[in-house]
Amino acid sequence: MVEITRAWVKAKLIKHFLPLGLFMALLVALSWPHPGREVSSWKGGDYGIIQTINVCTIFFVSGMTVKTEDIHAAMKAYPSMLYGLTMILLVTPMLGFVTLEIPFSPKEFSYGFTLFVCVPTTLTSGVSMVGNAKGNTVLALFLTVGSNMLGVVTVPFVLRLVMSNADVTLDAVALLIKLLLTIFLPLCIGKAFREAFSPVPAFCMKHKVSLGIVNNGSLVLIVWQTCSSSANQILDQSFINILPVLAGGVIIHAVFFCVNGAGTEVLSRMGAMPWRERMAVWLLTSQKTLPVSMTILTYLNEDAVGDHGLVAIPMIIGHVSQLFIDSYISSVWGSAEDKKAKEENVESHLPKIDSSSPNTSSELKVMEINPLHNEQESNEV
Repeated sequence: MVEITRAWVKAKLIKHFLPLGLFMALLVALSWPHPGREVSSWKGGDYGIIQTINVCTIFFVSGMTVKTEDIHAAMKAYPSMLYGLTMILLVTPMLGFVTLEIPFSPKEFSYGFTLFVCVPTTLTSGVSMVGNAKGNTVLALFLTVGSNMLGVVTVPFVLRLVMSNADVTLDAVALLIKLLLTIFLPLCIGKAFREAFSPVPAFCMKHKVSLGIVNNGSLVLIVWQTCSSSANQILDQSFINILPVLAGGVIIHAVFFCVNGAGTEVLSRMGAMPWRERMAVWLLTSQKTLPVSMTILTYLNEDAVGDHGLVAIPMIIGHVSQLFIDSYISSVWGSAEDKKAKEENVESHLPKIDSSSPNTSSELKVMEINPLHNEQESNEV
């Protein structure tokens, strides 16, 4: 029986901070929407002041934690890297053509899933899961940073292409500029900050957990503000309308996971993707990032995509679905790797027997019959 202590509770809260935070954000936003609605109304031109601060914080912290040596090391696994970036940025977004045609009610739910499948991979949770699975975390980190940096350029145009089937007009260039200012620029500043000041790497290592909470907390605040602004519209939805969205979040992730499982299997059989690399690629090509989704959503015109709060619901559900499913999968893989490592460790300590020796089989038989064989032999020597 697990002893419930303060340290145990703290560890569990830290581990599940994001899903718990998202749940609390929704609960507070729907039960008392006024504070969040007021905060989200603070504008500076086309930008929500607090939301922009939250977004910039997420990517500044992400930039500070990126190690140059990790990027160099990941470049060596170029087949895995190329496959991962291609699937994340170009192939998986094509599912958006399908999600647009699903007759969700209201239509905002279709737009939410479509936006969600068009964005890059997760920012922090994916790398953490790869680490739990004993996969290649350096490659996972590169795929995370690379896809999110390149996604700033690709997502606006991919999203416009996909959404054009729904007669939704998006200004891809304007969206690109906003993403460059609020995602790419803070990421680069964070990385430059790390390189310019020598104490920064040690600080990031020492406060890794706290920085993760800052990132996830910023995301929770974005969700809180968005859902507070749309509390009335969200509460108007019946459970019958929400149920297909719950199923949709699981199904979309299952599709990604199966497709990438098959793709990585082919490369693995070709000898181009070892198992530790495959775990990293498999997980990250099957996940999508909620922070970038929410960032893009705040820049979309509600006249085009509908109520932002309703659009956010399927994105949150999709993110939470992949979070719980992949957490379980990564723990299973990690346990298998631990077991394999223990077996290899035991085998490495077993005495090696020369099978080519003609006396080996007879010696083994003598040892089985006479347990004092070794002791007598040592006395003779």
